[in-house]
Amino acid sequence: MKTDKRLVIMITDLHGSKFINVDMIFRQIGTYILVFLLTLGLFAYTSILVIRKEIKNTQEKNNYLKNQFADMQEHNEKLNLAIKEKNEEIALVGDRFEDIENAVGMRNFGQEAELIDGDGVNILDRMDTASITALQKSFIMKFIPNGSPLNLDFRVSAPYGKRYHPILHIYHIHTGTDMVAPMNTPVYATADGVVDWASNSGNGGYGKLVKISHSFGFRTYYAHLNDIKVQRGQFVKKGQLVALTGSTGTSTGPHLHYEIRFLGQPIDPMNFVKWDMQNFNLIFERERRISWLSLLQIINNLMGRKQEPQQSLQ
Repeated sequence: MKTDKRLVIMITDLHGSKFINVDMIFRQIGTYILVFLLTLGLFAYTSILVIRKEIKNTQEKNNYLKNQFADMQEHNEKLNLAIKEKNEEIALVGDRFEDIENAVGMRNFGQEAELIDGDGVNILDRMDTASITALQKSFIMKFIPNGSPLNLDFRVSAPYGKRYHPILHIYHIHTGTDMVAPMNTPVYATADGVVDWASNSGNGGYGKLVKISHSFGFRTYYAHLNDIKVQRGQFVKKGQLVALTGSTGTSTGPHLHYEIRFLGQPIDPMNFVKWDMQNFNLIFERERRISWLSLLQIINNLMGRKQEPQQSLQ
């Protein structure tokens, strides 16, 4: 016959005696410890599962980002190659441009273009614009800025030239034309080119600014924008949306500051805004600081080389 061995503690005071079963306390403590260990194990197991899932998700995201980065690198390499080819093309055209200028005896840019040849005849008078074909005109109007960047009737609040600045209160040369337009009016590229600047900051008084480089040394500026729709390095076509008008930078109200530069020097953009196929000769009469004769000769050479392979296939 077995007998249970238990430890019983008796506590006696004035009110009587109290018995404590030590064996029951140990059992309760053991039960609590067991429940605690089971709970701790379950928590640890659940935590491990969650951590493993997070690690798996992180690895998947990491692989996805690696693939995206690889695709972006490949895309950037293609863009860099395209920009390099375009720069080489522009540099080649620029070299030919300078060679022709030297050959026909052009004066430096910035002087009023009374372009005199060896016989003392104004070279502009010798330009046979009537012989320019429709294809050549289309080529010129595609790559040289022309027409308005805004598809609406606008008011000029500040023309190109010397003016009194409304905010700085000083006289200065206004390098472009300010075209008043409602906020978020679409702004379009005025010729094919490459976006070489599209930034929301670091532009001084220009505010949000887009710059587009075009062929033959031309460049257009679109300033005080509210929203930019293109990015640096992007190729754009004539008439493509590039931004929305705004009033950022040093501005007193919504408008577009439109600027055209030739070989880094600002020229009156309104001469080009009013230039179209119906008024093709207008630009040669109004803008005399550009070597139009040598430019047309280059375009004729380019067009001739472009047509030679087509004729050889016939």
